[in-house]
Amino acid sequence: MPTPAPDFDTLVSRIQATSDVLRQDALVVINRNVTTRAWLTGYYIVEYEQHGKDRAEYGAGLLKALAERLEDRDVSHETLKKNRRFYQTYPDLAPTIASYLTVRFGKGDSGITQLPAPIPQIGESVITRSEERGILAQSGNEIRVNPSALFDRLSYTHILQLINLPDDLQRTFYAFEAIRGTWSVRELKRQIGSQYYQRCGWSTDPHKLARLTQQKATRLDVKDFIKTDSVLEFLDLKPSDIWDEKDLENSIVDHLRDFILEMGSGFCFEARQKKILIDDAYEKVDLVFYHRILKCHVLIELKTRKFNYADAAQLGVYMAYYRKHVCEPDDNPPVGILLCTEAGKEMVEYVNAFIAPQLFLSKYQLQLPPKEKIAEFLRHENATHVPPPP
Repeated sequence: MPTPAPDFDTLVSRIQATSDVLRQDALVVINRNVTTRAWLTGYYIVEYEQHGKDRAEYGAGLLKALAERLEDRDVSHETLKKNRRFYQTYPDLAPTIASYLTVRFGKGDSGITQLPAPIPQIGESVITRSEERGILAQSGNEIRVNPSALFDRLSYTHILQLINLPDDLQRTFYAFEAIRGTWSVRELKRQIGSQYYQRCGWSTDPHKLARLTQQKATRLDVKDFIKTDSVLEFLDLKPSDIWDEKDLENSIVDHLRDFILEMGSGFCFEARQKKILIDDAYEKVDLVFYHRILKCHVLIELKTRKFNYADAAQLGVYMAYYRKHVCEPDDNPPVGILLCTEAGKEMVEYVNAFIAPQLFLSKYQLQLPPKEKIAEFLRHENATHVPPPP
């Protein structure tokens, strides 16, 4: 019996589905090639630095000389530094990378024929298959992301965010969350900037916080008085299910004496969530102090994320309001302090050209939670994670 002729909608559906699947497959291949090139470049550099016969000739200038000699316009000294750091951070990608190269290019007697030797050999992985559990794998007491999951599910741009983190457990935590939530790079950066790792570690119900975070996540598709790196460990944050800027503000008020000492001498507390009327709308200043030495108001805004130029504009408006409506004739102009978890040097450089000289950006860091608690959270979430359908 002949197959019925498809209608036009079926024709469109088949062609579109074929296009979507193959386009997605092409993107996956491109991503893997980019990651492989970066990792192999780092591997070659480290191998040369350790064993190159003329390595002493270049010494500390190796990467600069290498960037000058390479024909790739997009390979700079900074690019090579990142490649090297990528390899040094994830050396256990060797079997995964080697297997991928073998599948893609074939393997002859002398190794992969279309790429130069040396290449990493396919050997026994540090983490055996029997120890793999979903996205994570465990070797002894160490929890790591499965190399194959890292390679297959995250782009190199994601990985660049991870290698800047200070330790392996934080990298594992953010990689795990990004993989299972299919986070965009922007979302990964936002969560790192909001100190999601620290918030999750101090939460009494980290699994609830994780569920809410994943639901909201964006997926693919006056200098002498102010310290610039305030480490707010003295806050001794009380665990709660979920906390944000309001909780940070509450904790600062609870530990006001320590906060004032950390910020510097002369600060006198005036108000929190101070309402100011601009046009027909109320705005709220997080914290207001008066500095008895500088003889000025100090307005503090708290952001549980990386610095954004809009934050500076917002605080600048509050400072202008205080100059016009609040300051006494003998007061000096108000000072603004913007507390963020992170500040990009280039963004700060550009913004400094436009903001008032009395507005200061200060970075804080929350006290790190116990690593055992994060490890327990990851094991539980990994065991209960149900991957999305292919």
